[in-house]
Amino acid sequence: MGVILKRTLQRTLGLSAVIISVLAGILGGFVLARSAEIMNVPAFGYYLNQRLIEQHTTVFFLICGVLLMVIVSAVSTGLIAGEVHEGTFRMLVAKPNSRMSILLGKILGMLIGALMLMVMSLSAMYLMNYVCGSYDGNIFGALLSYFPGYLLYGLIVTLFFSSLAVLLSCVAKKRIIALLPMLLVIILVLVLPLVVRLVLSIRGSFSLDALGYVDLNYHFGSIFRWCMEPFGGINGTAGQLEIPTMLMNIFRQTPIDPDLAHSPNSGVITTVNNMIPAGIVLTVYLALTVINYTASFAIIRRKDV
Repeated sequence: MGVILKRTLQRTLGLSAVIISVLAGILGGFVLARSAEIMNVPAFGYYLNQRLIEQHTTVFFLICGVLLMVIVSAVSTGLIAGEVHEGTFRMLVAKPNSRMSILLGKILGMLIGALMLMVMSLSAMYLMNYVCGSYDGNIFGALLSYFPGYLLYGLIVTLFFSSLAVLLSCVAKKRIIALLPMLLVIILVLVLPLVVRLVLSIRGSFSLDALGYVDLNYHFGSIFRWCMEPFGGINGTAGQLEIPTMLMNIFRQTPIDPDLAHSPNSGVITTVNNMIPAGIVLTVYLALTVINYTASFAIIRRKDV
């Protein structure tokens, strides 16, 4: 199993994957630094919350979103389906390796490699943001304090997406057949719900509460918010929280009577969107992860190669 783990780790940490991961982090850090330069707000708390919200959004959609989900899906769907299609899986099972140890070695190698790529990307983002931005020690220290939360969320994303991709890889005979459904899931998490929410909110013809039960973007947004709670959470004014409200649906903004507002800009109340508690969402996705992996091991034991 050790040899298989090492080989899978090397494939996951291929030169192209490393370069893309670092470049994604550099791009995210540069955008964050430039955004900080054009914003000149004397209030420390307001400025810090704005920087954090922009950083959270970058990590959610770019680093732990497009980058991590695509890499994990691309590598995981080829773990078995790629070997079967190329005829190399027969060679592996012909050696003194059980099918269970082969699959376990491949999964562990992929997981370790994916987490290493995420650490590289996050490190590049922080380094670029620090080099190109103008922050004092307190601001940058606060930004850096969320690093463990990002790792935790990235681990959850990696586990779920890899479990689904590995299951498809065990079922399919070609990698592309397993990869296409994974790309659809990524679109359902990062793109489609945003468009649907925008259209429905403009038309005002459908309850967003009903949409939330099938809104994968909201599900992962809730998990992301849950991962940030131990490190300070996601905070800000009603205007600042419009970004995570629209992009992740993790907050609710309810208009209030103008006569009760303290100022013209305080006409809404922002609360956490707990339509489905984050703990329940996380439990469901972790349970699905266990089910997917269990099914994968059951299938690989009987798979005809």
